[in-house]
Amino acid sequence: MTRPLTWLFALGPLVAAALEPLPARALNVIPPVLTLANDVSADQDDMCFWLHPQDLARSTVIVSDKKANSLFVYDLRGRTLQTLAVPKPGNIDIRYNFPLGGERVDIVALNERKTHKIRVYRVDRATRLLSRVDDDNIHTDQNYGFTLYRSPVNGRFYAFTGPEQQTVVKQWEIVDNGSGRVSGVGPLRSMSPGGVVEGMVADDETGTIYMSQEGGGVWKYSAEPTGDTSGTRIVAAGAHGLVPDVEGITLYYRAGGAGYLIVSSQGSDDFKVYDRRPPHAYVGTFAVKGTASTDGCDVINLPLGPSLPGGAFACHNGSDSPYPAELVSWSDIARALRLVSDERYWDPRRPRAQDLTQASPGATKTVNSVAPDSGKRSTPHVIKER
Repeated sequence: MTRPLTWLFALGPLVAAALEPLPARALNVIPPVLTLANDVSADQDDMCFWLHPQDLARSTVIVSDKKANSLFVYDLRGRTLQTLAVPKPGNIDIRYNFPLGGERVDIVALNERKTHKIRVYRVDRATRLLSRVDDDNIHTDQNYGFTLYRSPVNGRFYAFTGPEQQTVVKQWEIVDNGSGRVSGVGPLRSMSPGGVVEGMVADDETGTIYMSQEGGGVWKYSAEPTGDTSGTRIVAAGAHGLVPDVEGITLYYRAGGAGYLIVSSQGSDDFKVYDRRPPHAYVGTFAVKGTASTDGCDVINLPLGPSLPGGAFACHNGSDSPYPAELVSWSDIARALRLVSDERYWDPRRPRAQDLTQASPGATKTVNSVAPDSGKRSTPHVIKER
């Protein structure tokens, strides 16, 4: 007996739904090796690694918690080494060998949203603890996101921040003011990606800054103070399953301009990986087990001891209070996505300086560099592999 065709019409919407392309989902779910939290933490939504100069296993993770109005310093076993009261700290970043008071010191800096200032801290290399060294006078007006940058052209240090709505990102130079404190010079120039921009990361080798426009994707600009202020959107929201808000962003360096740009796709609870080299091709997606709604993230390629022999990835976990930070083995991520790891090439404490214009078209050409332990201009130096 012939069946009526009405069942085909009934199935029509289901067939259409099945044929409709779905956003890319993370097939690679990586478990964290350590969760960073303490009794007073509330929402640790950005972080940076500090690398110990002699023993990388004694490195720390420095976390910004705007709900707890605090910074926390953790060792790699998850112990809280220090708690610092800071009114509504925003994003946090680190650079090494900053000239201050006749020394080369490691600095951690952030945008303080409540006071509209940039705060700068010095890391004591013996105790691993922070102490404030800014002059309390680096005013920015309203600020939302933040990152640091060390120029491969002149060796100087810069900071970027801007307001939340219709973000205009401004650039300051941070300098030793001659009295043992850090002052700000600027703003030197501004860039206008628009929308809302919080996540930012600067590439100290190619002279580039990447910005996460929360509703629009990833933008790329010159980070040099004399650079072009017109940017390029290199990844659009919606591509490769990148779902707004587009949030934390970080860089994994490899030789020859290679490496990875890692972006938090908050709307899909995962991370998108792109080639660091233009045209920044999509590489893959991973998620961190139990982690959702991630804001900030950071990555380091150097081996951080027996539990993190291939380096580490850290990210905010916005899935449940108290919203901790998660620490993930980079080796696990690289294995899952078949990424190429490089634990020897890039050392943020001793950055290489070389011309990458061949490997990275459009990057700032390095003419000279400043050696990390002198204030003098020099030719590009060679750092021996460890």
